[in-house]
Amino acid sequence: MSDGRPVVEVRDLGVIHDGAVALEKLSFKLDGGETLVLLGDAASGKDALLRVLGGYGGRGDECSGTIAFGDGMPVPAGKRGKPNPRIVYLAAAADAPLNPHASVASQLSRVIARRHGGPRASAREELRIALERFPAGPPFADLKKRPGELDAMALSWALLAAAMAQAPQLLIADHAFGDLTPRSIRAIVAALMAEQKRLGFALLYAARGLKAASQLQSRVIVLRQGKVIEEGAFAKLASGQSHAYTRTLFKALPRPLGLPPGRNATRGEPLLQVQGLDLAGTKGKTGRGRDGITFELRRGAALALIGEEGSGRRALVRALLGLDHVASGRVVLDQVDMSILSAPMTSRLRRRIAFITGADDALDPRMTLWDTVDEPLRAHLRLSREMVAGHRETALKRVGLASYDGRRSVATLSPFDKRRLQVARAIVSAPFLAVIDEPLRGLDAFAQSILTELLEDFRRQEGPAFLVITADVGVAQALAEDAMFFKDRKIVERGPLRDILKNPKDEETRLLIEAAIPPSL
Repeated sequence: MSDGRPVVEVRDLGVIHDGAVALEKLSFKLDGGETLVLLGDAASGKDALLRVLGGYGGRGDECSGTIAFGDGMPVPAGKRGKPNPRIVYLAAAADAPLNPHASVASQLSRVIARRHGGPRASAREELRIALERFPAGPPFADLKKRPGELDAMALSWALLAAAMAQAPQLLIADHAFGDLTPRSIRAIVAALMAEQKRLGFALLYAARGLKAASQLQSRVIVLRQGKVIEEGAFAKLASGQSHAYTRTLFKALPRPLGLPPGRNATRGEPLLQVQGLDLAGTKGKTGRGRDGITFELRRGAALALIGEEGSGRRALVRALLGLDHVASGRVVLDQVDMSILSAPMTSRLRRRIAFITGADDALDPRMTLWDTVDEPLRAHLRLSREMVAGHRETALKRVGLASYDGRRSVATLSPFDKRRLQVARAIVSAPFLAVIDEPLRGLDAFAQSILTELLEDFRRQEGPAFLVITADVGVAQALAEDAMFFKDRKIVERGPLRDILKNPKDEETRLLIEAAIPPSL
């Protein structure tokens, strides 16, 4: 909520970067305590604005328009007027903003000390005090570790604490929480908003996706290719009464709980039958058969495995595929008991399973685009060259990659293109089961909408059963009808997803749903 103190006013800002228009006539005003979300992909112009505001404009930037900080007079953009507010930059842990070889505490203390012009010891104490305001944050002693030794959530808390220790007047958060799980985002955004209320800073949040924006519930400017598409409150833009491009972006949001799933599930004979599977035994613990996991997945059906990291979702899938040993239980896949198969036979059965993941290293970066799609056809089906080319072209057209040079290496593709290439590879494989593991992770809202449609089309046309691994109930809602919620390597709730969303019985389930469904839906 605005406190009426002007912090920054941008008028008709334009940026030309290396001869190309990066941003056109952007105007906004931010007061203390106010939040503004800039929503758009990497080419939307957000980066140009952040460079200008932060004073990091490169030699290739030509700026027009004016910027006024605080009560100061407007000055030409690109030139810093007086007075300047304390502008603090909050980076995303996923962007690896720290040196991997030095401790987190030493690096963040150096930043705080430089900001205040004080000794490093005082800055370290400021960091400790700021971190202790976050009950869900890691112990300060953990910051003695190097960045790679902390998980993404712990590092995000540390970066936020360092930002607060600098007492910002304008906080610029660059997709700072977008790659965290919905539950983590909800917790850290709540902490950020509490700090904003305490310190009264203005917040400019540059978002590629909608998860953090949905929790901030603030004013949103939608950008595309440097142009303002529209501006309005988050709830209004999410209502559907908006520009067509905005509606495409907001398709990535979970549907309101009252709406039907929008599909008729295809359910055939059992494809996967699991009886008494003991996940506790996979970690060398003593398991009990009566606590084992039992369920059935029919051909063409879709089951979401929902939970936080370490909850047991991936451990279950690894056990199902015979990749990890389990103490007890039985898995029957395509009418074959997995326990009696030799290693070569298990490997042949896995060829009928497609994997689509949010990991950017899932594909061999040295292979070409064509070879990546051709590989399952040549290796397993021994088709002629002409037939391989025909299947490949059809699959690439369906995912929108047919216009690319097929000799390009995977390493040169964007994360979105790599994700689409995984779908094309899955299409030509004609699998009976597809394991979909956090497929939207790290993508912007537009790419999330497109990829969701591609996965729905893949399931509709090829008919594989889906096992969807996710911490995001919204992803599960888009891709599956049934769900199992996990905690501590056990199922805490299961059933039709629509029924669970309406009336969750377990506390863990309720928290996961509340984190994923925006308050305005």
